Amino acid sequence: MSTKPTESTPSFLQVYTQVRRDRMKHSFLRQINSCVDWRGIRTLLNKKYTKTQNAIGNPAYDALLMFKILLLEIWYGLSDYEVEERINDSLLFSEFLVLDVGFPSPDHSTISHFRSELTRLGIMDKLLRELNKQFKKHGVSRIDQGAIVDASIVDSPYAPDGSVVIEVTEDREDTRSNEARTQEEAYHCELKSGKSGVDSEARWVRKGRHYWYGYKKHVLTDEQGLVETVVTTSANCSDTVVLPELIKKSKLPGGISVLADKGNCSKKNSEYLARQGLIDGIMLKAHRGQVLSESQKRFNRMISKTRCLIERTFGSIRRWFCGGRCRYRGLAKTHTQNILEAMAYNLKRMPGILVLQGAKWRKTTVLGGQLPLRDGKGC
Repeated sequence: MSTKPTESTPSFLQVYTQVRRDRMKHSFLRQINSCVDWRGIRTLLNKKYTKTQNAIGNPAYDALLMFKILLLEIWYGLSDYEVEERINDSLLFSEFLVLDVGFPSPDHSTISHFRSELTRLGIMDKLLRELNKQFKKHGVSRIDQGAIVDASIVDSPYAPDGSVVIEVTEDREDTRSNEARTQEEAYHCELKSGKSGVDSEARWVRKGRHYWYGYKKHVLTDEQGLVETVVTTSANCSDTVVLPELIKKSKLPGGISVLADKGNCSKKNSEYLARQGLIDGIMLKAHRGQVLSESQKRFNRMISKTRCLIERTFGSIRRWFCGGRCRYRGLAKTHTQNILEAMAYNLKRMPGILVLQGAKWRKTTVLGGQLPLRDGKGC
């Protein structure tokens, strides 16, 4: 005779769920939930994002849950359709989202609408800033010790067919005539009106011998490579123009150094850094008929040793999240993608940095005699 499960007798589903959870003790998503205080993100989302609800329909999904789904898409390389299936199938995803096992995942169209709404509201930069407060709280961010600036091209798959019939600007600096720039604008107006499927807000740029169509991601990081600020422009925008905007959005404290490559070298940028009370760490570049001295070359080599850390940030985003390629059309949506990739990158590195800091602290305290060694004796 079968017996019904009572309060003291767990059901099969409860036992199965507990066994699955015991196997996920050290998962990455659990580490993120234990390290991050999501209350600030939730408050910002609830303040800006208005959830629509039908009078006779189901309650609207929590805004923080929807935001976490966007992070899951970046971490695991999933589309809106794929992440919907994974949430319904994966206990790990449901636990990260704080979603009951029997509760269905948001529909793929709901996820897409939420991302578009965040783009329309223009709060992605505020979300990145709020998340970075967590890193400063835990002592992970070192933005108060120095900043690094660089840019990377985000290639768009929605490029026009055929050969390029206009003069394309160089990656470092736009030296074209006004006539060439006017021809470019006329060319893109023709694309916008005549060819469907082309991203009309993207632009051509030449880097070395290669031509790229898309956008440019300008990034400011701390000395560890953690992303602090992102500015997205069309690909033909010069690096020298965006540096003041990056500094302004980052609200850097005075007295720290700002490192950048030769593409940011200009008199205006040096004067701007001086006015902000920041140390000029922009690499010097030679001009026609004027070569660099030995001391200037030595200065560039010294800057390059630290500045190269931001290249690892770009490389890791490409390798981990298939970054460097547009998922959507338009400047605003591409900026949303860049911000989400930056937050996903910072969060992925956060547990490892905390563990490394804890190991350094234990080593320092043991060597300093503040903590006893094993059994009070030496090894």
